[in-house]
Amino acid sequence: MKEPKVHILMSTYNGHKFLREQLDSIFKQTYNNFTLYVRDDGSNDGTNELLEEYIKEHQLGEDKVIIVKNKEKKNLGWKGNFWKLLDKCPDADYYAFCDQDDVWQPCKLEYAVEMLEKNKYQDLPVMYFSSYDYCDENLRVLHSAPVPPKSIKLRQVMFYTPALGFSIVINHKLREIALQTLDRTNLAHDGWVQKIAAAMGIIVYDSRRTAFYRRYSSAVTSGNKNMFSIVKCWIKDEIFGEVMKNEFHFSNSRFYQEYQKHLSADDRKMLRLFATKKNNIGLWLSRLFYMKRFRPTWSGELALRICLLLNRY
Repeated sequence: MKEPKVHILMSTYNGHKFLREQLDSIFKQTYNNFTLYVRDDGSNDGTNELLEEYIKEHQLGEDKVIIVKNKEKKNLGWKGNFWKLLDKCPDADYYAFCDQDDVWQPCKLEYAVEMLEKNKYQDLPVMYFSSYDYCDENLRVLHSAPVPPKSIKLRQVMFYTPALGFSIVINHKLREIALQTLDRTNLAHDGWVQKIAAAMGIIVYDSRRTAFYRRYSSAVTSGNKNMFSIVKCWIKDEIFGEVMKNEFHFSNSRFYQEYQKHLSADDRKMLRLFATKKNNIGLWLSRLFYMKRFRPTWSGELALRICLLLNRY
């Protein structure tokens, strides 16, 4: 029986410091039927040279590594770069997102393919994601990832992102639907595919930890905060910042615009309530006193409700 083909999609940008370690972990996978697609986003620290050196050193052919050319060294940002990779790579059975600075456990792809094959629905978008370890810059484990809700539907991903990009593997149907998005500008690929799978398909969670998620001071995102720091972040970024409008309202509104016809009646009604840009007392009250929770923790839900109370959404 032919093994399913996996395309690994890696976005790089000034990642020279940790790239070799991540490449080592990819090419030590117990599951071998994969091709790594890499697009550099205009690095100037030797990332491209390191990648070329690694390919020659390990005698990797185009069956194992494909560099998606960026001759103009155009910087798309990490969101645009991942969309470009998802769009340009050929068809496969599954697609795994990959950051440049993490380290994968040897069985990461094996576990993903195993669970995706058990949930093989040709006509449904399916997303797999796994647990992982938060680490410092030197890969010292800080703590494991939080356990997501048991059942993840659209409501659970409107104001919360259970899965981070590097932990996600999607099937071909999900890729197909995602690429139908008319305008992908400023949309995070990982949050977007989660919404599609939650609303129209299946999300499969694997409690096995399959990666070391490296966090350091210059990272694009951070996840190694304690609860006090998280609360401070909510106050600064959500309650008094623009995260609610620029990220959550933007993505919910865009998702409604793109896929409202494909949603169930209940999901369409719920999403319309939080997607509209209208501002009136009735809408404010309906949002504020919405009867069901959106976030897995009470503290996170409280931060959301305060934002709704203050009309910061």
